[in-house]
Amino acid sequence: MENNFAEVRICPVPRPRRTQQERVEESTQRLFQAAAELIAQGGYDAATAAEIGRRAGYSRAMVRARFGSKEQLTDALIRFAYEAPLTASLPESATGMEHVLARIDTMGRLVEENPALLRMLFAVEFQAAGKGSGMADRAAGWVSRLRSDTLEALRKGQRDGSIKSELDAEATAHGIVVEGVGSAFLWTVDPAEDFRRRIDQWRARTVRTLRPQRRRE
Repeated sequence: MENNFAEVRICPVPRPRRTQQERVEESTQRLFQAAAELIAQGGYDAATAAEIGRRAGYSRAMVRARFGSKEQLTDALIRFAYEAPLTASLPESATGMEHVLARIDTMGRLVEENPALLRMLFAVEFQAAGKGSGMADRAAGWVSRLRSDTLEALRKGQRDGSIKSELDAEATAHGIVVEGVGSAFLWTVDPAEDFRRRIDQWRARTVRTLRPQRRRE
């Protein structure tokens, strides 16, 4: 029997056109990913702007068109993937102690989510630290902001009673930041270093240092 049904062609449903903002966000993520991969593979100096653009699937001029330079792209990547989470705002109701510990806990989460990316970001910052470049100034400014943020949290904790009032807040803030930066450096130069465990130790030591002693009844 002849099939009298006409052939039915199923046309694909047209996808809605992406907005300019969506295209920008996608290309930015692809450039970030390409930069992270290339820097992790061959080091910061070996990852050229042209190669990053090609790895992301764009022209060799894409990095300069979007960010201006490889340095500015890397700076944006560090701020997006590392600095922004560490300085995210907390509720006004958070105590000073909660504020300090939230920064340490965020570092632990970043290590668990993408250790290779975090190690690469640390390596770039440590590599830039002694060069007297714009990147070196930015890295120094970031450490200074971390100290200021920690100092502010400690003083808030001393006011709200969650942190010992007798502590030297400035010296303590310096010590907390130095321990974190030092552990990050050791992890960067020694892959066998267990940075996640060091973060747990850093947190426990910070709690012991900051927590007010309970009064005996």
